[in-house]
Amino acid sequence: MIRRNTWILLIVLAALVGAALYFNRQQKSSAGSTTPTPANTFLFTSKDGNPTDIKIQDTEGHSVEVARDSTGKWVLKAPTADAANQSQAEAAATQLTSLNLVGNVQIGLDVVGLDKPTYTMTITFDSAKTHKVLIGSVNPIQTGYYIQVDGGPVQVAEKSGIDSLVGMLTAPPYLATLTPTITLTPIPSDTEVPPASSPTALPGTTAPFTPTGAAIATSAVGPSTTATP
Repeated sequence: MIRRNTWILLIVLAALVGAALYFNRQQKSSAGSTTPTPANTFLFTSKDGNPTDIKIQDTEGHSVEVARDSTGKWVLKAPTADAANQSQAEAAATQLTSLNLVGNVQIGLDVVGLDKPTYTMTITFDSAKTHKVLIGSVNPIQTGYYIQVDGGPVQVAEKSGIDSLVGMLTAPPYLATLTPTITLTPIPSDTEVPPASSPTALPGTTAPFTPTGAAIATSAVGPSTTATP
């Protein structure tokens, strides 16, 4: 027969095990949960100013960079130094300043791909501030990317905005150039038959000469002569 004290010890032990399991589950749940941010919370604020240099890199070494020159126009600095499409570069700058945050996450960097980020963005603003944004994997519900700004907490930024920015890696905002129009001149065929020439008369005759060399008429006969006895 089990003594009363033994039953009490078993009950206490079971309670401790249950409590440990409960707190462990609560800890895992809170670590992986996303705390929603208020609506229209942007990654960058008006204190940062307007972007003047945008550089994006991936893990394979590809990069694209656009920056404003001394006149305020956008130019390409990578993958090659070239003139930039002003509307596309300005759209990228606008996308950065309007990039929404979905929420904050308390989770390990290795769990969401931020220990080895897929993309890295370095943005310089006219306020002389520079921010480095690491972009990890997509969240489970496909609404955003896990990001980290300047080594801060893990956040979730809207997926569509990030996609449009990193899309410049495969489609840099080159300045469109006009393609010259080429007019082709038809070349005469080798089998083309030249037009036949009109018959001409041979010198000293009145008969025309055909291209085959056959005379059409005989030559004129001179006046007859009478023999003198």
